[in-house]
Parts: sequence; structure tokens; C-alpha cells
Amino acid sequence: MTDKDDIELKVCKNCDAPLPNDPSRLNYFNLSHFVCDDCFKELS
Repeated sequence: MTDKDDIELKVCKNCDAPLPNDPSRLNYFNLSHFVCDDCFKELS
């Protein structure tokens, strides 16, 4: 197994929900790159 076989995951800093790795792609998490939209709304 080489390094390029690894999958890099990004998770919400608050609840560990999976986040997209590439924020420039279309996704459902648009308010922050570090926390999911649900947590962002709770923290605001």
C-alpha cells in the first residue's frame, strides 16, 4: 500500500460529521470550511 492509496477525510470540528475535501466543488456545506452547516447555525 502506498500513500496515494490512502483516503483523506475532513470532519466537522464540532460534531465529527464528514465534510467535503474540496470546498470549491458543489456541496451541501457552504457556510464554513471547518464546521458543518448545522453546527455553524448553532454556534452563531
